[in-house]
Amino acid sequence: MKCAKCGKKLKSNEKFCTYCGYYNDGEEDNEIIEDQEDSIDDNWYDDDISSNEDEEEIIIEPIKEEKKKKEKKPKKEKIEKEEPKPVEKIVEVPVEIPVEKPKKEKKEKPVKEIKIKEDNEIYDQNERYIEAYIGEDYKLIKKSPFNIWAFLLNWMYFLYRKLYITGIIGLVITAVVAVFLTKYFLIYAIVTLVVLGIGFNPYYVFITKRKVNKILKEYEGSDSFTLENTCKELGGVNVAMALIIYFIFLAVILISILKPTVNTNHNTKFFKENSENEANCTSLIKLAYSSEKSNYSKIKEAVCKINKNSKTYQIYFKANKDSKTVYIFYETENEYLVYKNNTESLERMEEKKNTQSITEEEDKYIRDAKAIVSNYESIRKKSLEEDKLIETKKDKEEKVNYIFDYELLIR
Repeated sequence: MKCAKCGKKLKSNEKFCTYCGYYNDGEEDNEIIEDQEDSIDDNWYDDDISSNEDEEEIIIEPIKEEKKKKEKKPKKEKIEKEEPKPVEKIVEVPVEIPVEKPKKEKKEKPVKEIKIKEDNEIYDQNERYIEAYIGEDYKLIKKSPFNIWAFLLNWMYFLYRKLYITGIIGLVITAVVAVFLTKYFLIYAIVTLVVLGIGFNPYYVFITKRKVNKILKEYEGSDSFTLENTCKELGGVNVAMALIIYFIFLAVILISILKPTVNTNHNTKFFKENSENEANCTSLIKLAYSSEKSNYSKIKEAVCKINKNSKTYQIYFKANKDSKTVYIFYETENEYLVYKNNTESLERMEEKKNTQSITEEEDKYIRDAKAIVSNYESIRKKSLEEDKLIETKKDKEEKVNYIFDYELLIR
């Protein structure tokens, strides 16, 4: 069987021409071709020229067409080669390759909260951020059970590690114990050193994890590089701030300790241990006591007042005579101790004044005797007030009033 268009021989049962691609359908085409061949064979002897021309026309035309088909053939072959690619195979290839898994592994979730269980067990997945916050000593602080620097530097090391609140509270407690509980300070210092050396590392790691967790929440969505730098800036150490706070603490301690010392020196100079005033009063009182002790059954007490402007001394005694209280008055004149008066006749003169008239001298005696009693009580009261100011460290003036009890008089 031949192709009805190009005349090429076809295989049996082959409907498409492999040269021109023409579809040969049925037996009609084959019969037409056979009739043409029979007519050519019958007229071959009659007219050679015409037959030759016909043959040339019959032969040439298929050749030209065949050449044209051959030129177009590669394009059709290309189209036919591209079309038969099965779609199923193309789809199956990318399904087998896990494309999204590497992206999930590379994609970082910067914010991972540090979860804290109810039993205070802390666990986290952000060790690099914690390490960035603590710094170079991260491994040593995390693994070591004892911190030698916290033991030696005490609260100063807390300030150095930027634990300002804890460090300041510790310094305040230390200052209170040093100033007001001095006798317990040594025990406090030893206990504090041991406790801080043992407890600093776990406490610092615990606080660091909380602070890192806060940073991760605050900078949520940032990349890991930014988070690490932020942890480094907010964490680490600060030497300057630690020294400033610690020097302020030392200054407060020194002022608190030196203030009582200054007051004591001031008291020594002007009040309690004023050698000149107290010594002069003591010598004058003993001199007057030696001359009066034989006149009275007992001299119970004496007071001394120093007049700073005139530099004179007033001495008063309180004595017993015939079950009566008598006040005796001495005063210095021109550096000599002179007896002035006493109240031995005061009651008698007052009774006389109430019953009958008295002379001017007697009236003057009554006034002077009452003044002696009043001055004695005033000097005694002022001396007690001065002593109280000395005890409370509020003294401002020189002590000029002194009290001498019976023990001091007979000493």
